[in-house]
Amino acid sequence: MTHELSDADLMGVLDSHPDTCEFLPEKSGEMILKLDAPINGEWLLTLKEPTVYQVKQAADVIGQRATNESVYDSQITLVALVAACSTDVVNQLPTRKLDQAVAYVCSFEDDARRNMMDPEAFDKLDLSSEKIIIFPKPIEGGGRSFSEMKLHEPEVKDRRRFKAAEAGGSMSSIMRGEIQLVQDVSGWHPAAIMRMPISKFAEASDYLTGFFLGGQRTGKASPSI
Repeated sequence: MTHELSDADLMGVLDSHPDTCEFLPEKSGEMILKLDAPINGEWLLTLKEPTVYQVKQAADVIGQRATNESVYDSQITLVALVAACSTDVVNQLPTRKLDQAVAYVCSFEDDARRNMMDPEAFDKLDLSSEKIIIFPKPIEGGGRSFSEMKLHEPEVKDRRRFKAAEAGGSMSSIMRGEIQLVQDVSGWHPAAIMRMPISKFAEASDYLTGFFLGGQRTGKASPSI
């Protein structure tokens, strides 16, 4: 049985400062991991698109400095969160099946993110005056329901708050900065942002930070946006 997270639960992660089996396709947006033998009583693990909250929690595990071990622990945490099971269950999976699970849950963000290795990445920046992201299933937060997110070019004060939030330089801090930026520009309640599908969040963040990157085409290159 899953527990519905309250606004406080979702926003609590923002206060943290942490330095044999088979896959069966299921309905669209889900993948079922069927176990040959039960692990801690679990026979099936359901995988789907992570939320911002889940990805932020996994990023917290990496700490201030990423290592091979901390990144792997973060991946284990993300799979456990998405599957709504304990990390003990995930630790008992065959290692190649975990790799497949990680690839699946991470693909939602990876596919939505801007590819800065693309030589035409700057030319593909969306610098339109407004961007609207539609949510077929409304997102709840702060006693409100959000079905669309209206975005525009960030103001200087928005960029300053973004930089302050990401100042730690860790994966967790960088994501905190993106959450702050999306919140400030969209006007959404932070709990609703934490409930967003990670692909929609990545789309919103890439649009907003694209304005920072766009300025580097004509100005002095900066090591950080």
